[in-house]
Amino acid sequence: MTIERPKVSVCMAAFQGERYVAAQLQSILVQLSDHDEVIVVDDHSSDRTCDEVRSLGDGRIRLIERPRNQGVAKSFEEALSYATGSVIFLSDQDDLWALGKVPIVLRAFESNPRVTLVVTDAALIDEDGNRLGNSYYAWRGQFSSGVLSNLVRCKFLGCTMAFRSELVPKVLPFPHKFAVLHDIWIGIVNSITSGSTLYIDEPLVCYRRHSRSFTAGRLSRIRQLHTRLQLLYTVVSYWIRDRLCHRVGAQNVH
Repeated sequence: MTIERPKVSVCMAAFQGERYVAAQLQSILVQLSDHDEVIVVDDHSSDRTCDEVRSLGDGRIRLIERPRNQGVAKSFEEALSYATGSVIFLSDQDDLWALGKVPIVLRAFESNPRVTLVVTDAALIDEDGNRLGNSYYAWRGQFSSGVLSNLVRCKFLGCTMAFRSELVPKVLPFPHKFAVLHDIWIGIVNSITSGSTLYIDEPLVCYRRHSRSFTAGRLSRIRQLHTRLQLLYTVVSYWIRDRLCHRVGAQNVH
């Protein structure tokens, strides 16, 4: 008996991405079936990003143009809210997917029914596509899905992540009281709600690192501590609410 391939939704946040977005979408679309979808949320770009998306003329792409800029987390949140697939991939606008990424990840889900989140390694490239490194995690440190280890140093990278749709109602809406990154939020919520994470030690994305990326993201130690304390507060608050909901649900059953 042939098992029907699950529908895939690719969720992309875009902003000022005219230089790279078409090539990235082409690297994705070639791996998708006719019933899959790509949801692109453009965060009010002033360049030709939307024109580049439309120029592909692919009916599997749904382009949502935001009337004002609200940031990457809000864009991914909106994209996820529209996703109809049973397996959801996150995508940046300027990377390139390795050929075989989608089938490899789907096979991982099929072979491991209890797995709710799959993470892969990524190669590093520069603005012009030149290879900077063969492994993101060789640079970042060994991958771990543990909550405490990710509170210390985040190992979840959105462009390497795919998850089952059952995780979406658990992670949405994203926390907006503090600036919590969408990828670490999805990864940690999966862990604290008893989800299972599988890591594939294979670079299935070419992760583009711009020259400004190496300096723009560096925060002072005080700022880093403040950000981690905010994340800890948000995670603990979520965990308490989740436990209370389970307790109330169990009492209602009895």
